[in-house]
Amino acid sequence: MQRRRNRTTAPLLALLALAACGGAPAPATSPATASPEARRPSHTAANERETRAGGPENFTGEVAVSMLFAPNGPRDFSGAEVTFQPGARTAWHSHPAGQTLVVTEGTGWMQIEGSDRAELRPGDVVWTPPGVRHWHGATDTTAMTHTALQSQLDDAVVDWG
Repeated sequence: MQRRRNRTTAPLLALLALAACGGAPAPATSPATASPEARRPSHTAANERETRAGGPENFTGEVAVSMLFAPNGPRDFSGAEVTFQPGARTAWHSHPAGQTLVVTEGTGWMQIEGSDRAELRPGDVVWTPPGVRHWHGATDTTAMTHTALQSQLDDAVVDWG
């Protein structure tokens, strides 16, 4: 089985999600040498974020992905809120630098390749180590939302396939 590696430079998580992409993070600077703009907090209102449908090449069923934040220099990871309608899930994939999921609503499933499927509930936190193939999504009857956090490695946050 051949795996496709997503290596585009504009961050986008569809999953997981997850058609995620990202530019290489800028080198970290100390607060003393950072520009005034780099030392200002940023705020993005919820209604300013774009929500996109998860593409059929990486998801089954109805999936909505809202990019929460991208790497910005000192922060070398991205985050997305992903909502899976009943029966929707990701395709098999892995993350070169691992991934953390925080389930916020509903009930879902996750399966690591070679293991049994596990149930996910609000408040559950899942760490998937780098390179471990898995899928996650809603149960057949209940929607599920999670926050996905992942770092970049070699300009990629996800390997689909």
